[in-house]
Amino acid sequence: MDWKGHTILGLVFGLPFISSPEQIFLVLAGALYPDLDHDVKEDIVKRGIYISLGLVLINILIYYFKKEYFNLDLFILAVSVLLIYLIPYFANHRGITHTFWALIFVSVILGFLALKLTIFSPILAGIIVLLMVVNEKLLGKILIIALFGWIVFDILKPNPLVSGNFSYILPIAVGYLSHIVGDSTTPAGVKAFYPISNYKLRKKEGYVLILVWFLMVLYILERCNIVFINF
Repeated sequence: MDWKGHTILGLVFGLPFISSPEQIFLVLAGALYPDLDHDVKEDIVKRGIYISLGLVLINILIYYFKKEYFNLDLFILAVSVLLIYLIPYFANHRGITHTFWALIFVSVILGFLALKLTIFSPILAGIIVLLMVVNEKLLGKILIIALFGWIVFDILKPNPLVSGNFSYILPIAVGYLSHIVGDSTTPAGVKAFYPISNYKLRKKEGYVLILVWFLMVLYILERCNIVFINF
């Protein structure tokens, strides 16, 4: 599945789970991150490594020369961001980045980063996180699709009743899940439990995950009083 397919599938998966339209950018970041292990390593991944490594070194220098300005949370965040670029840099295509373990780790780190960046602007936070996983060439095209998602969100106005830190982690996680589901429906499948297991998710498992997603959406719609399900 190419970037267009993952972008559209990410929107479909993610829209019911966001509480504000700017979180659409987070959904798309999650949906596109796994393919950083592919042919974009030379521009996106290397750029991310250089920037995050620079932030780590700056934090170390601050610790040694201006300890009163050192912030442990920012240092941990810089190291974590460096890790989310090192993982795809050393990974094979459809390797560790296409696993549930990476889904959890990346969603927490990018979600926490987005939350920190909202002090400037929630929209800016979402765009920055999206820019971390796409290049400038694709950004404009993806933003057009994101705008369509924004319009759909404005019409449906879903309210998944999620707040706090989790409201930034969940959109990325659902977008990430959509990527794993999308690739599981292709002939190559994905080793979503690697390195613990080499078992591949294929079409059958992908359809099961789609069913689970659909049931979760129905639950959200019922909680929001949009639809009622009577058993």
